[in-house]
Amino acid sequence: MTQTPEETKEQSESTVSRSKESRTAKTAIVAVVAVVAVAAIALLLWLFIPRGSGGRPVPAPRNIGTEQTSNQGNNAPSGESTLTLAPEEAQRAGIKIETVGQRMSAEANGQQTTGVVQANAYRETPVMSLVGGIVRSVGPELGQSVRKGQPIAVVSSNDLADAQSKYLAAVAELEEHHKHHNRAERLVEIGAASREELELATSKFKAAESEVANLRQRLLLLGLSSQRVSALRSTSQISSEVSLPAPASGTVTSRTVNSGEVIEANKELLRVTDLSSVWVVGQVYEKDLGKVHVGSGASITTDAYPDRVFRGQISYVDPKVDPQTRTAQARIELANPGQQLKIGMYVNVAFAAFGGAESTVPVVPVAAVQNIDTRQVVFLTTSDPNVFAMRPVRLGPESNGYYPVLEGVSVGDRIVTEGSFMLRAEWLKSHPIGR
Repeated sequence: MTQTPEETKEQSESTVSRSKESRTAKTAIVAVVAVVAVAAIALLLWLFIPRGSGGRPVPAPRNIGTEQTSNQGNNAPSGESTLTLAPEEAQRAGIKIETVGQRMSAEANGQQTTGVVQANAYRETPVMSLVGGIVRSVGPELGQSVRKGQPIAVVSSNDLADAQSKYLAAVAELEEHHKHHNRAERLVEIGAASREELELATSKFKAAESEVANLRQRLLLLGLSSQRVSALRSTSQISSEVSLPAPASGTVTSRTVNSGEVIEANKELLRVTDLSSVWVVGQVYEKDLGKVHVGSGASITTDAYPDRVFRGQISYVDPKVDPQTRTAQARIELANPGQQLKIGMYVNVAFAAFGGAESTVPVVPVAAVQNIDTRQVVFLTTSDPNVFAMRPVRLGPESNGYYPVLEGVSVGDRIVTEGSFMLRAEWLKSHPIGR
């Protein structure tokens, strides 16, 4: 059948229209595929390029690393990674650094307990006035160090003045009896006096000597020095004031008077304590007394000095058990260099196993430890203040806010405490768990 020109034209236009529609559909498909590809690439870049907390990319070679970095000269173990922060991010994080300290190892030592630091009672010396009177001055303040013999207080006493007057009167009487005795000896030699008269003069002379000696000793006991007593020759030299010297070198740990106070005889004015040696007194349960022996070693630690271990020896175990607490006191005597241990301070005590020695392990604060996946880690400083090393650690049970470190860090390493959680969050941005 022959098509008319009009039919042929319509068929041609229909074919062209279908061709255009096919090309348009293909173009749309290509555009969609391109958009999806771009989105996928952007997602991959967002996942794999490390970013700071402010959203700025951080150079990947410094942030994601498995290379070993040093921590103040220490070699890092395998598995350590580094994390880099922008300077302003590190500042905002409020990062604080602590040095890894050491404490006793509970596994290696015997009984453990807590204790209180006390003054060594054998090194405490009271400063007392042996006369009653008025306190004219008190030199050292509470907590001040003094030297043996240093004048530390002055007391004015009428009793002291009276004792000096009696001493001078006795000295004058002794001189008179001495003259009578010498005269009687000469008279006896020429037969002008009897032997009985000489014996009476001798008796009175000896009694006067004894009285002077007694009064001299009383002046010494009242606080006058031997030089001052020997120099006392006339009533014009009598003074009612006595200077009290420090009986020993040490620290003034008690002061109970001030200038102007009226005191009685034998009152304690101050107390001087030698704090170079102190006691630590701990309570030991009845069931554990068999593990504690006089002469055994002990180690002392305190939260005030987490990197210090003080060592001493058990000097006393109380033979009595408290009926209420069922504990007995154990006393450790130890050196106190620099007076770091303060009276009344609470401490941790580890008694060495009988016949053994104390053992210590590194410890880190609880705040320094973070959990990442199945690992416990800490962040250490490096030579760059904005770069931190993430290091896995193996820890023992937590005690008093610290973990004993069995593996991973050493005493002296510098670790992040406050701010470690933020470092963990930044590290996880670059290392999502499960990838």
